[in-house]
Amino acid sequence: MHSVTFLISLTFVVNMSKEGDLPKLPIKKRKIGTIGASLIVMGLSLLFIYILWASFGYIGPSFSSDVLNLQQSTLRAQYHLPEEPVITDPTVLQTPPSLRPFLTDNATSGSTNATSGSTNATSGSTNATDQASDNTQVSIVPGASTLTDTAFSPSSIEVTVGQTVVWTNDDSAFHTVTSGTAGAADAGKEFDSGLTGPTALTSKGKTFEHTFNRIGDYPYFCTLHPAMVGNVIVK
Repeated sequence: MHSVTFLISLTFVVNMSKEGDLPKLPIKKRKIGTIGASLIVMGLSLLFIYILWASFGYIGPSFSSDVLNLQQSTLRAQYHLPEEPVITDPTVLQTPPSLRPFLTDNATSGSTNATSGSTNATSGSTNATDQASDNTQVSIVPGASTLTDTAFSPSSIEVTVGQTVVWTNDDSAFHTVTSGTAGAADAGKEFDSGLTGPTALTSKGKTFEHTFNRIGDYPYFCTLHPAMVGNVIVK
């Protein structure tokens, strides 16, 4: 309504300013009338700017999300649907929505699946071996999703044929241990912790192990964060 009033007023002033529409006044008075018309146009323009500011100037950066949340709440109330839960768990927030159903409820630092040698695995020692089970331990370090060849600690290990390597997820995010390189046709053929099942490293404290029975080099990576890489050398 305000914008329509402004346009009507502006059109009126412009039409009245056309030659022949104004009363035949002396030149001096005619100049004063022109200045007055200009001041009126300026005043109306300032008024229009003020109206725009009063209508939209208070909108902050969260306006769109606030409107969307309000619409969702209204629709949920209209169709008697439960309210959308507020997610505060960092493990869930760092996991893609499509993978969240696979998350387990045991994402705690004291998970009983954590092995006794997981603490020593973070030191970066190349001989991080659990003396009790003769298993070599590898840690997925905190914040691994933002790292590359330091996401696994140790990033490169040497084992003998028949030895088992145990990977422990010490990060709060979901990761995988997948043989090969990202995009390769044979990725995951030697070993893969997977996205589902008991071996999936869905949360902190989860472990995955693989026994190497053949000599060779076995590079591996995380399918969810392909920049994360490591290597196992079997002698």
